[in-house]
Amino acid sequence: MLSIMSNKAWAGLVFLTVAFAYGATPPAFEVASVKRVRDYSPIATMDGDISHGRLILNNAHIKQMIAVAYEIQSVRIEGGPAWIDSDQFQIVAKAEDPETPDAQVRVMLRSLLQERFQLRIHRETKLLPTYTLRTAPGGARLERAQEEGTDRCDRTADGGKYELVCLHIQIVTLTNALAIMLRGPVVDQTGLTGDYDFALSWESDDMYSGVPDAMEKFGLKLEMKKAPTEVMVIDGVERPSDN
Repeated sequence: MLSIMSNKAWAGLVFLTVAFAYGATPPAFEVASVKRVRDYSPIATMDGDISHGRLILNNAHIKQMIAVAYEIQSVRIEGGPAWIDSDQFQIVAKAEDPETPDAQVRVMLRSLLQERFQLRIHRETKLLPTYTLRTAPGGARLERAQEEGTDRCDRTADGGKYELVCLHIQIVTLTNALAIMLRGPVVDQTGLTGDYDFALSWESDDMYSGVPDAMEKFGLKLEMKKAPTEVMVIDGVERPSDN
C-alpha cells in the first residue's frame, strides 16, 4: 500500500542517500515497464501498490509519481511543462529481491524517473498557506477498517453535492486526498494510527469551502495558516518512449 515510511525505513533511506553521495550506484529495478495511457480521462484517479519489491502505478501523472518517489504531497510540486497535468502513465516494475524494503523501491522509482523521464528537480522553502489536521474536542470519530485491502480515496461531484469515500486508509492517505481538494499542503497532527473506512459528503458552492466543516463530523479539525513549507521544483522532464 502507498503509505508513509516508518522510522526504520527512513533510516534505511538516509543510509542510501549518503551512499549515493560517495559514488555508489543507485539501486534500480530489475525490470520496469513504462506506458503512456492513450485514452486520457481527467476523472481517472491514480491507484497503485508498493509491496514485496514490486511497484504498480496506474493513471499516474508526473507529479503523482514524484509524490510517491519522494514522499511529498503533489500540491508541493511546482513547475514543468503543461503536458504533465494531462499525460497519464502506467508503471509496472520489479526489484530483483522480493524482500526489497518499500523505502528502497521508492529510491528505485527516483532512478527510473531520472532515466526514463529525464527528470531534474530541486528543493526550495516557501511561505505557503498550510492546513493542519487535528482531532477536535471529544476525539476522532473514525470507523476502523474491518478487512484488509489497498488504501484508496475516490471523489465524486454532482452539481453542488460532493463525496469523498476512503477505504482501508491510513491518515497519510487522508491528508494527501485533502491536500488535493484544498489545493494546499496538509500536515497531520492527529496522532491517529491504524486503518480506517469512511464516507464524507457535503453540499457547497465549490468543492473546497465545505471540506473543513465536513471533517468536523468525524471529530477532525482543519486549521489554516501560512508556514515555511518545502516544495520541489521541476527543472526539466521529458516524455518517455513506451517500453
